[in-house]
Order: sequence, then C-alpha cells, then structure tokens
Amino acid sequence: MSSKISSAKNMYQQVASDSLSVETVFSALSDNKSLSLFNTIGIMSSHTSDGQPTGEILISRMNLTRRQYYTRINRLVDAGLITKKRARFVLTSLGSIVYEIHKTIGIAIQNRWRLRVIDSLENTLPIEERHKLINTLLGDCDTLREMLVSTVMPNK
Repeated sequence: MSSKISSAKNMYQQVASDSLSVETVFSALSDNKSLSLFNTIGIMSSHTSDGQPTGEILISRMNLTRRQYYTRINRLVDAGLITKKRARFVLTSLGSIVYEIHKTIGIAIQNRWRLRVIDSLENTLPIEERHKLINTLLGDCDTLREMLVSTVMPNK
C-alpha cells in the first residue's frame, strides 16, 4: 500500500513541476481564434502537404490581422503544438495528441446528455449493470465508452 502512495506522490510531484508546460498549452489554445487556427492546422496536417494553406490564406480565412495571426502561431509553436515544415505549419507529436484529445472532448460534449444519464444512475446500479448501461448508451462512441468502462471496471 505504501508503494502506491509513494508512486502517487512521485506522479503528483512530476505533474506539479510540469504545470507550467500544461499551463502554456492551455494558454496557447485559450481563445476561439487560436483554437480554430490549431484545429485548421490539425485538419490540414492529416492531408497531403499540397493541401495545407499558407499563412496568408489562414489570415484571410480566419479574419485575423497579421499581428494576431503571428502572435497565435508563435504561442502554438512555443507550446510545442506546431512546427514549420516546408513553409507550412504542421502538428508536432504533442500537438497531435492534444488535437485528438480535443476531438474527444468535442464528442463528449455532443453526448453530454448520455453522460448525464450515466452519472445520474451511478450510485443506483451495480457495477455490471452500469457497465451494460455505458455500452448501450455509448455503443457508437468507442473512445468515451472505453474511458468510462475502464473507470467503472478497471480490471476488466
């Protein structure tokens, strides 16, 4: 038991020391235009490099001034979310992970009523029944279902 506490304490200390990095990532994505810019780069990163818009196209599409565009781009670069490759911006490995998590959050928000039902019945159902409810309500949302099932039944 004490090894679990020690492990949790070490993990907390690491998270606490990395909080500036987490803060930097959230700060870089904290306004709608920055998030839209990040999402556009994420969408375009999954296509061929020929399909990626240039900075000028992004500036005009997003109705940004040059200063607004470059301020946001620099924040995304400084946060380690994007990098420049062949005159285009693409997601870094960290950026790809954050992008996928952002998509998962969007799916969770779209399914919030289903999640509310699961929450409302949390204490009234046995674990096996709650597992079945999660599978029924989130059957088409694999990522959400897997996340919730692993927290309800961590050994299964």
